[in-house]
Amino acid sequence: MERDKKNLSFSKQKSILILLGFWLIYILFDYITIGLVNLTNGNSFFEAINLFASTMYIVQLITIFIIYFFIAPYFLKNINWKSILFSIICSFTTFIIVRYFIEQIITDFLFHKVNYFEGTTISFYIYDNLHYGSFIVFSSLFLWMTFHSIHTLKQNNIIEKEKKEAEINFLKSQINPHFLFNTLNNIYSLVSVNSPHSLKAIENLSAIMRFTTYETNKDKIEIEREIDYINQYLDLEQIRYGEKFYVEKEFLIENSKKLIHPYIISPLIENAIKHGVVKDINHPIKINLKTNSEYLEISVSNKINQHQKDETSGIGLTNLKKRLNYYFGNNYSFEIKNDYETFHIYLKIPLNDEN
Repeated sequence: MERDKKNLSFSKQKSILILLGFWLIYILFDYITIGLVNLTNGNSFFEAINLFASTMYIVQLITIFIIYFFIAPYFLKNINWKSILFSIICSFTTFIIVRYFIEQIITDFLFHKVNYFEGTTISFYIYDNLHYGSFIVFSSLFLWMTFHSIHTLKQNNIIEKEKKEAEINFLKSQINPHFLFNTLNNIYSLVSVNSPHSLKAIENLSAIMRFTTYETNKDKIEIEREIDYINQYLDLEQIRYGEKFYVEKEFLIENSKKLIHPYIISPLIENAIKHGVVKDINHPIKINLKTNSEYLEISVSNKINQHQKDETSGIGLTNLKKRLNYYFGNNYSFEIKNDYETFHIYLKIPLNDEN
């Protein structure tokens, strides 16, 4: 992000180099064109070089920079027909004034020569300069609008990226306290009855907190790390519920080193444990996770706990949905089926280096 901002800070220097490049290309093209015309008329190619041809290039360069760095930024902040009209008028006025100063005053002082002889009417002088200045004026305005649009687009992209990253960090900050609150309640229950499983529960919690503290701050992690987290979580819940904890899980992982965004799979399982029935042997929570080289698929189903009243129900899934939209756009499948007895979730995400 800092690198993006640094690149934007050099936009002025880049603009200067591009304007100089445009000016030099124009000079080369103009010089060659005039030289070829001279050859066609039987004159020397180098007859194109004269005092006022050279001063014209200087006038054009000064005009380009004045338009680009002063006139266009002032008048074209909000582009409409009035701002465009005023910018064109000011640009032509600038060209005329600069040309008059250089070719009627400076050259007269240095070389005792002027481009327009005495007696030239103001109307002809303006008309003639409108002709010679039109290409430079419109090219300069077009270049500024093009570079300004690119610069604005880059700024908007950076702002949007910062906004999304801030939202992701906020969502992650919601996840960790939410889970910690539930888990500490579980351990408190074990300690209160002097359960021998309390030390194991603390060990599991330590492993889980390492994951939520360090791994979730990474952009991507190996699938096996998330699975380790899930197993630790299920072990902790197994200690809490004892023998009456019925979860059937099947993990078919083709490549456990494949990278995924952290905390993508876990919320589905946590939601099933928290809001489902775990003590019904006839309706166990079912977790099916499989991957291949292209996709990860997970389905989780649970019997709904009809007696649970929880105002925070669904916060994990809401956060997950927002993160999925950020990470994958429309390139994922997320389905929820709820018949008020069974809750079923299916998620399919791509596994590739682009997401």
